[in-house]
Amino acid sequence: MLFVALLLFFIVNIQAQTLEDADLLFSKKKYVEAADMYYQLYQFDKSAKTYQMQIDLLMKGKKPRVQAADSIKPLLQQAEKLARMVSHCEDIQIIDSVTVNKNDFLKAYFTGEETGTLKQTNATVVYENQLQDRRFFGKKDKNGHFHLYSQSKIQDQWSDEKPLNIPADTAANDNFPFVMPDGLTIYYASTGNGSIGGYDLFVSRYNLNNDTYLAPNQMGMPFNSLYNDYMLVIDEVNNIGYFASDRFQPEDKVVIYTFIPNNEFKSLDNKDEQVLIDRAKITSIRDTWLPNVDYQSKLRKIKADISKEQYKIKKDFTFVINDSIVYYTLADFESDAAKKSYLQSKDMEETIKKIENQLDSQRKTFAEGTSAQKQSLRSPILSNEQQLESLYQTYYKTLIDTRNTEIKYLRTKK
Repeated sequence: MLFVALLLFFIVNIQAQTLEDADLLFSKKKYVEAADMYYQLYQFDKSAKTYQMQIDLLMKGKKPRVQAADSIKPLLQQAEKLARMVSHCEDIQIIDSVTVNKNDFLKAYFTGEETGTLKQTNATVVYENQLQDRRFFGKKDKNGHFHLYSQSKIQDQWSDEKPLNIPADTAANDNFPFVMPDGLTIYYASTGNGSIGGYDLFVSRYNLNNDTYLAPNQMGMPFNSLYNDYMLVIDEVNNIGYFASDRFQPEDKVVIYTFIPNNEFKSLDNKDEQVLIDRAKITSIRDTWLPNVDYQSKLRKIKADISKEQYKIKKDFTFVINDSIVYYTLADFESDAAKKSYLQSKDMEETIKKIENQLDSQRKTFAEGTSAQKQSLRSPILSNEQQLESLYQTYYKTLIDTRNTEIKYLRTKK
């Protein structure tokens, strides 16, 4: 009888433990689904509370599930972080939004001359400053991760690629750079540094003292979301900005938001949770507008001003004189000697191109030709190579002389 009693006691306890585990697993699944649902709805406070309930449930009972609870804590911390971001949503006026193809989204960016130029190439964007002597871009490493690089133009030749010293996660992607006209402030997108969803927008500043960048600051909402947000550009002269996002978009589309930049951060002064959520998500751009402001007319005027500005500047070429002077036509030269020198350099450019093309053809024939053809080409190839080397040296010296002659002339006029 004692044996039977012990056996029944053992079976009952096993059943009770199994029922308790089943109930726990059911509750756990219910909390996970609820927390995820709140998360996607931007109700991050509720999401955090639900994750906490899940953790409490896993930790109660005779056998706390510490490892399972620990796996939920990062989700809790992320939800709490996003709840803070929503509560500090920036009050920004978004005056337009347009959905475009992802592979040519830059067509929706409309900026003035001082902003520089943007060129989409492969999976990155190359930004070049107004003087066209500095450019920034993302480039993949051997592991397939994008990192930021820059190049400087020295004597009309681009220098070697130089990685930007911005604190970053090596396994993350840093891409889509834009540098303000001050040359110090850089906006870019990163999947690291605490990103909340794919690419997030970050800002950093160059430290002149040690050739590095300060630790990047993650931008808040509505600029960042649970999706990919990138390529923020600000045109200070025309007081207009843009950024791209694939939030709530098909896979091959992105939406480009046009906004009016704030001179300093301005938090949305509203305590209504749903209002904050809608503004963080950009549910409606009209909700961001001030009363009695015709934003469409304002946008048309900005674009018209930019078009006039671009139309006024006739560009036959781009020749940098110094950090603040760029020439685009021969009429820009004030020194006749400098103008003559520049024309000589253009003649040399044509000669160099002809010899380079001839040399390319000779080298191709040499590589594919017979022994006799190779023998006959050795001397012409060597002659063209020597001529090119001499022309390069003369060409670069002429450009330097042109620049120095113009600068010297301009100084005499002061």
